[in-house]
Amino acid sequence: MKNKIIKLLIAIDFLLTCAFISCASICYAADFPSSYKPYIEELQKNHPNWNFVALYTNLDWNYVIAKENEFGKNLVPKSYSDRWKNTTPGQYNVEVDSGWVDSSKMALEYCMDPRNFLNDVRIFQFEALSFDAATNNNLDGVEKILYGTEFYNTLVEYLTSTGSKVVMNQKYSDLILSAGRTSRSKSLSLSLSY
Repeated sequence: MKNKIIKLLIAIDFLLTCAFISCASICYAADFPSSYKPYIEELQKNHPNWNFVALYTNLDWNYVIAKENEFGKNLVPKSYSDRWKNTTPGQYNVEVDSGWVDSSKMALEYCMDPRNFLNDVRIFQFEALSFDAATNNNLDGVEKILYGTEFYNTLVEYLTSTGSKVVMNQKYSDLILSAGRTSRSKSLSLSLSY
């Protein structure tokens, strides 16, 4: 793993059938380096309907770490322990921005290694947000996300500049699905921003 950086994409597609995903997950797990497999397998065991895809960047780990480890490029709060801070003489605790100091190489390597975030809480930073026609056309999924809001199962209404009320023949969920197709973004993620 240390000689190549691997960007991890997790497509969490709750709406696909578990039978399909169970088969697909086994295939996808094989695409990951062996050091990733225990984490991926644990996530698959806990979430059999999640889809995991490895994306190889072909970037050299040492080169990327060296370039990212330049002074002032990656910062941590000044209040962090010295393990997180650059302790090089002349650079230690120098505020690059108000309250922020240069990070240590160790902190950078920790944050750059996706394996440190392959758990139920941190995994979502790797979620694929691009449009996928197979999983982004589910009106029920969008409605589930909108449940409990004023947009749930509701026709779109708005006021014109003259104050007239217009009621469209489309629900908010219809517009969100359309926006996903148009912007090539994951409709379920767009639902979360409403």
